[in-house]
Amino acid sequence: MKIFFHSRKTSSPTCSPSKNKPAGLFARSGFALLEIILALGLFSLVAVGMTRALDMIAQTSKQARQEAQVLRVLESVLAEVSHQPQLKPTTVSFPKTGDHVDASATISKVKLITKDKTELDRMFLVRAEAWIDDGRKKVLKRSMETYVYSPTSP
Repeated sequence: MKIFFHSRKTSSPTCSPSKNKPAGLFARSGFALLEIILALGLFSLVAVGMTRALDMIAQTSKQARQEAQVLRVLESVLAEVSHQPQLKPTTVSFPKTGDHVDASATISKVKLITKDKTELDRMFLVRAEAWIDDGRKKVLKRSMETYVYSPTSP
C-alpha cells in the first residue's frame, strides 16, 4: 500500500479568496466595516441631536435671564415713581441700565368712584414699561401698573 502526500505551495496573501481560507472570513471582515459605518452614522445622529438640544437650552436660559432683568428694572421703576412725595401727570424716562434695559413710567390722574357714588380724590395710575432694545425693535417689552393714593398731591 502506497501513500501519496500532496503538498501545495501557497503564494503571498491576496485580497481574492483562496482555497486555503475559510469561505466566511471575507464576509466577516465586510460585516465589521459595515458595523463601523453604522456606528459612526448613529454617533453623528446623536451628536447632532445633542448639539441642537444644548443650543435650545442656551437660548431658553438667555431668554429667562433677559426676562428677569427686565422685570427687576420694571419693579424698581414702579417703586421709585410710586413713592414720590407728590405725584403729577407726567412721563418719566430712565437711563439705560448696565443690562441694556430701557424704562419709562407714565403717571396719570384717574377718577375712581365707589359704590356709593363717592369720588376718590388724589388717585393716580402709575404705568411702568421696561424693554430690551436691539437697535431695530424692542425685543422684550413688559409693563406693570398700579394705583397710588397721594394725599399731598394736588
